[in-house]
Amino acid sequence: MPDVPLALYSPLALGVIFVLIWAASTVILTIPAFATRGGAQLLWLGVAGFVLTAEAAVLITLAVLNSQGKIL
Repeated sequence: MPDVPLALYSPLALGVIFVLIWAASTVILTIPAFATRGGAQLLWLGVAGFVLTAEAAVLITLAVLNSQGKIL
């Protein structure tokens, strides 16, 4: 039986899925920031920005590795 990758695991499909995951994370992580004011708001936005940057790095790495065929 040939090793046929699923359509869901194509680089384009994973890119779309990862953008949706990242957008949902953005909404969820910034809700507390917009519920506060002043220094607490800056702290929440800083934490959310750091987490979203780290998440984007991981998702982009997974998409690149998938497009190179190193992971399925």
